[in-house]
Amino acid sequence: MTEKKPADSRAEAETRNRQHTRERLADMARAFKKDPRAFVGKMEEATPAGTQPAAALLDAAIVFAEQGQFRPALSLLERAADLYEEQRDMAGLARVYVNMGPLYGMLDDLDKGVRTSLKAEELAAKLPADPELKLHYASDLGGMYTELEEWAKAMKYFQLACDTARSTGNHEVEADALLVMSQVAVAKGDAAAARTLAEHGGKLGQSLQDKQFQARSLQTLGDADALEGKHEQALELFKQALELEAAQPDAELRQQLLWEMSEASEELGRADEAAGYREQAAELGTDDEDDEEDDEE
Repeated sequence: MTEKKPADSRAEAETRNRQHTRERLADMARAFKKDPRAFVGKMEEATPAGTQPAAALLDAAIVFAEQGQFRPALSLLERAADLYEEQRDMAGLARVYVNMGPLYGMLDDLDKGVRTSLKAEELAAKLPADPELKLHYASDLGGMYTELEEWAKAMKYFQLACDTARSTGNHEVEADALLVMSQVAVAKGDAAAARTLAEHGGKLGQSLQDKQFQARSLQTLGDADALEGKHEQALELFKQALELEAAQPDAELRQQLLWEMSEASEELGRADEAAGYREQAAELGTDDEDDEEDDEE
């Protein structure tokens, strides 16, 4: 009989622990649906000895949010906020607000999400400099203002995220911010700004050897061409982006590119080709829905 290697045993143990954690969170989420107040009370009572209840609730909320359980996470964060306010712990309260803001946004309450993230920004200004906190609220506000189509504010906060990332040497976040800003410029109809931002993001992505960043750069360059009616050129750039994406797969990016390729083909009068790209994009959407159903089970 073949003896298992220690690494294999550790991997199996980690898998079992992840599965156990997932099942425990699912049970807790069901308990939340039955009685939200009792759920929060039980979570607070379960605080380990030597740990502040507010900190324990914040940590648990982050785990719930990572699992897509946004409403239970928000309930825990709201209670943690009350506790931090009672303690007059502004640093703790800022951490709560910076996690609450995007959750409201994900639950389609963008106005409340923005207000909460702005509270995090306000508190952060009164605390010792914390680049990670600034990156968090800046990125979140940029995203929410984009959803609200408030382009100037979106650009302001993405630029803040970009500058903060650059100052701390976090080039991955810097590249991401540049490429998100390039898409905001596309949404504004500013092809020139979109190209400039995309080229900077693409060069940084190349230095990082990140194919997704490079693909996103080409995507925006294609979008800029499409804005100017250069659909043949745009289609070629989308194809090049798709080749890069294949080396570092991302289903959402691939679906976006296929939709954009279908639109460019439509503009060029290639109806059959456009239909083929649309069919591929739609199939990716179906796969995502199947995965979500599996997760719920």
